Amino acid sequence: MSRENSSSGLLLGTIVGGAIGAVAALLLAPKSGAELREDLSTKFQAVSEKTKDIATTVGQKTKDIATTVGQNTKELASSIKDETSDLVEHAKKSNQNIMDSLSSTKEEVKDDLVSSGR
Repeated sequence: MSRENSSSGLLLGTIVGGAIGAVAALLLAPKSGAELREDLSTKFQAVSEKTKDIATTVGQKTKDIATTVGQNTKELASSIKDETSDLVEHAKKSNQNIMDSLSSTKEEVKDDLVSSGR
């Protein structure tokens, strides 16, 4: 399990555990029905706000990671394209050198055959 997954699992467990503990404490406290409902409503709103904050943070971090991955991918693609172009150019030059060498050797063999009278 990655460090981020275990951290988010721990955070989720903390939030859920806190919410369960708060509800249990409210239900076990000696209060009137109206006070209990108001306390439950307040705690629910607090948990709801905390959940929204966490969702916003996770969304922003996900967006940042996606942006970084996109930029890195573009840079890598550009680097690969440049390297490929260099390799193609090198292959063309090598091929031309081989063709020139073969042509020169062909002419030398032809000249040798003509001069030896064959």
